[in-house]
Amino acid sequence: MTGDDIPRPLTVIERDVIARLLSVPFPGRDELRAQLPFATVEGRCGCGCVTVNLAVDRAAAPAPVLSAAPVSAGISNDEFSAGIVLLVDGEGYLCCLEVYSIGDEPVRRLPPVEQINGRPQG
Repeated sequence: MTGDDIPRPLTVIERDVIARLLSVPFPGRDELRAQLPFATVEGRCGCGCVTVNLAVDRAAAPAPVLSAAPVSAGISNDEFSAGIVLLVDGEGYLCCLEVYSIGDEPVRRLPPVEQINGRPQG
């Protein structure tokens, strides 16, 4: 997919990864879950990784989160050494699915959902 394909709907795996991260209890989680059907991809990272910037229709309710990064996960196995963070903007809306490498190469595909064990952040 090229940058010309933006904005676009979330892919199935992007939606599943975000849903998995939102399975962890934290303040504002339910509102963020309710935003997921209204989320679209509005941009991508220029390095070639799978990080995507999100936009949410403001008809959805904002989330009263305590942190701009309310939930994250670390993935480490034979194929992946990465971190995943779900970011929320200052207005309480999903704004980024950040996927970063713990090694030298960018993460070019999302890990299997069953390998993601989210944890709430302070």
